[in-house]
Amino acid sequence: MARTVSSTALPAALPALIDKYRDVQPRPVRFRPATWKGVLYHVRPELDVTALLRSRQYTAPLAESKAKDRTVTLADVRAACRAMDLADERDVLQTFVLTMAWASEGTAANTTLRATARALTDPGRAHRILADAARTLRAAQGLRDGALEAAHRAWSLRGVGQSQASRWWACAGHVAGRTWQPLILDDRVYATLNRTLMIGGTTRLASSRRRADRYRAYVEAIHRWAVELGLEGRDADAERIAFVLGRHDGGAVPTP
Repeated sequence: MARTVSSTALPAALPALIDKYRDVQPRPVRFRPATWKGVLYHVRPELDVTALLRSRQYTAPLAESKAKDRTVTLADVRAACRAMDLADERDVLQTFVLTMAWASEGTAANTTLRATARALTDPGRAHRILADAARTLRAAQGLRDGALEAAHRAWSLRGVGQSQASRWWACAGHVAGRTWQPLILDDRVYATLNRTLMIGGTTRLASSRRRADRYRAYVEAIHRWAVELGLEGRDADAERIAFVLGRHDGGAVPTP
């Protein structure tokens, strides 16, 4: 029977995972602005929530696409998040839609579209929740000052669960130069934590069943593992580790 890890020590399989994906980098995410515009038709027109999907500053066209598909990267989304005015409803909602387009990679596309549409049924409420999360995370002083838990507990955006919410946190809550950042925690990351690294779930990391505590414990553990990997001579920061966990999606432990 497989044995689960009983502490937050560096999982034995993680170095092999980092090595396996050494040369793999995140790819731009392809999306179709017309599809998003069609799904979000119900949002007040003056908010123009899909405007950034057509932005030359934050997205790039696919020349071969007859449907006028475009691509967006994490760097693009973070740039948009830095530029947005958190007090401006239109600005925040446009940036949120861009973030969700980036989050729609792979099989998550339809789910993310539906989640975004549900979230924007009440634009004023969505703006308040999105802006408050960004402010809380940007103002955080440390991993254990309660900000991560507070942002998680306060999140109540209709249709948008932790997987997609954590993408907003990782982008809108990012502070350049800070020694830690909020991280993505989605189903693919969970699969690798549980099936590949066998940590026994984020409940074990946090010694708590509260989801907010578990998210903070996950972020803290990943940053700790990044330090330990560095001591072993592997250059992988916390964001890189989270990317590798998601990319592996619960696959088998790599063989040497």
